[in-house]
Amino acid sequence: MDELFNSFKGFLRKKFPGANILKIPINAGFSCPNRDGFISQSGCVFCDRFASGPIHTASWPIEKQIEFFISSHPQKKYIAYFQSHCNTYGPVSELKRKYESVFNYTDIIGLFIGTRPDTISPPAFSLLEKLNQRIYLTVELGLQSVHEQSLLFLNRNHSYKQFLETFHELKIRKIDTVVHLIVGIPGETREHMRQTILQMNNLKPAGIKLHLLHILKDTELHRRYIKTPFPLLNQEEYADIIAFLLESLDPDIVIHRLTAEREKEIFYAPEWALNKLAVLKSITAKMKKNHSSQGKTFACADFQSKIQFGSQVLCIDKKKRIV
Repeated sequence: MDELFNSFKGFLRKKFPGANILKIPINAGFSCPNRDGFISQSGCVFCDRFASGPIHTASWPIEKQIEFFISSHPQKKYIAYFQSHCNTYGPVSELKRKYESVFNYTDIIGLFIGTRPDTISPPAFSLLEKLNQRIYLTVELGLQSVHEQSLLFLNRNHSYKQFLETFHELKIRKIDTVVHLIVGIPGETREHMRQTILQMNNLKPAGIKLHLLHILKDTELHRRYIKTPFPLLNQEEYADIIAFLLESLDPDIVIHRLTAEREKEIFYAPEWALNKLAVLKSITAKMKKNHSSQGKTFACADFQSKIQFGSQVLCIDKKKRIV
């Protein structure tokens, strides 16, 4: 791997040689069971009212959102990204109608569907399996952490077990799955975060997205922070943790994102996270300084410790033998 990590940009270059590909963020008008009262009305503590999706075009019909984006970024190829809320939460007839709107645009070559692990019904699985035969399809599953205490803090209202069940159903159908993870959840140590990464190695999703825990205005997390401030990572700490986690990650897993980004008008803290380019530069600088790369210690993941020997990493087992 020539890059420091297995980037999504590099993955696309190999999958679609010569194509300049952009993602079209779409709000398809779906709801979420963690907000509409089916499970809860409070939602995840970090979720804003736009649910991570587009702000300024959120109320437009799907076709208008697509056409506006294409007209603003012409002569490209596109991935339609159903981003806001839970995009498998609804009658399968509605899902089918909305998903198939992307087939009206010849330059859309991919379909990404973001959702929760507890909102894909058996008919929806079948629909996704059929779509996977027609277009480059990826399902993005919000997990955030494998630790139940962290899921409780985030008010996810689903379990890691539910995630595993949905993940395996998608894998059986050969549907690429990207897993969302949050770095910096209060109460999690580096080892907690590393254990989440090791679980990803066991599952081997097509990709992962790493998000900084950040605070958006008018969210439950914002209200908690104002009432009782808790520590947030600074940029140096975040870069160091990301470099550390990537070293343990299977190098075949594609990195779709290394930091979160959101519009300034709804962003609260930490302020440094608003400069995405600077954050990415700090991560690559940290990795270069540490002679780090994705998967550097992947082979040692199940061993007690490791030592650096020249350019090699040697693994030490529990009996202190070099293996």
